[in-house]
Amino acid sequence: MKKKEILQAAIVLLIAVFLANALIPFFTGSEKPLIVLSGSMVPVMLPGDMVISRSVGPNELVAGDVMVFRDPGGRPDTLITHRIISIEEGEKRIFHTKGDANNAEDMFVVQASDVVGKLVFVLPFVGYLPDMLKHNKNIFLFTVILPAGLLILDEIRNLILYSNPARARKVERERKKIARRTSYAVRGKRLATFILISGLIFTGVVAHNLGENGSVVLGKESTIKNPGSLSRVYVITPDDYGKRMDIHFWYGVLTPANETQAYENQADVPEGVIAPSTWTQINETKVIAPENTPAAISTVPYILPVFWIISLAEINPYLPALAEVGLYTFLPALLLIPLWYRKSVIGRKKRRIKFRRLVAQWKRTLHLV
Repeated sequence: MKKKEILQAAIVLLIAVFLANALIPFFTGSEKPLIVLSGSMVPVMLPGDMVISRSVGPNELVAGDVMVFRDPGGRPDTLITHRIISIEEGEKRIFHTKGDANNAEDMFVVQASDVVGKLVFVLPFVGYLPDMLKHNKNIFLFTVILPAGLLILDEIRNLILYSNPARARKVERERKKIARRTSYAVRGKRLATFILISGLIFTGVVAHNLGENGSVVLGKESTIKNPGSLSRVYVITPDDYGKRMDIHFWYGVLTPANETQAYENQADVPEGVIAPSTWTQINETKVIAPENTPAAISTVPYILPVFWIISLAEINPYLPALAEVGLYTFLPALLLIPLWYRKSVIGRKKRRIKFRRLVAQWKRTLHLV
């Protein structure tokens, strides 16, 4: 087996293992996808997002986790996804919850028997796809009907080709010849140029709108501002995870300094926004915490979903910025694959020339000429 074939087989095996690891939990029921219908958890998840919940036991949850639970009001087939703000310990745990976008704690408590799972991932806007496919005939045609039709036509063509044994052998021989003459070339200089240009652009964008990152010691009251040109997400992760809910507000989205927001009533002003009047800039917020609380802070441009930024910041405060630069550096290169990755079929004459050049190069290398 050639090295190329071994590499391809290894890549296919890795992809298969990854897909199996990702999909098996959905078949076993330990993980399930849910569509967000309300804005009670904005900005962690927005209406139309798809969230993935993992089945966990009530004793595995801690304050600060986003929990999925059955509606305590008894509505059938209704699940709620809110954050745990406190837990009553006893014979059975009782959870107090709150939506991040709500001003007040939920009026109900959640019993351990109503716990369904814990939020583990968010897929932005994926929840809109089923509704779009249902109501937009053109999208349904191009994303479902047309690909399915092409697959069916291809299978019919293969059945016709292979119905005659002699013709089938001839087709296989031709395919093998083409496969032997097929080569794949990566234009390294062009790829490096794309990566370098997009890397410089997005590194500059992220760096210009980057806020404070790293270890901090919180005072009783701290102010976080956004003087940049893009919205920012800040995440404060205390060294003691259990103290996260003692920090108000441990994460948030700050708009650029040149944007203002009008509120008709003082009661409409979101929590965490300084609002001396009905007109206020929303580019800064007050963070209230127990004094001398050691924590890590991550403040990055709002160009990734908030849930992703929070999850990365929990690992390392610098990771969200690195992820933003990395993603937006390599994404343009992936979109421009036809410009730097080429497939070609070499004719007999070109193959002979290529072989002769290879032999001549080896002779020069071995000092035979």
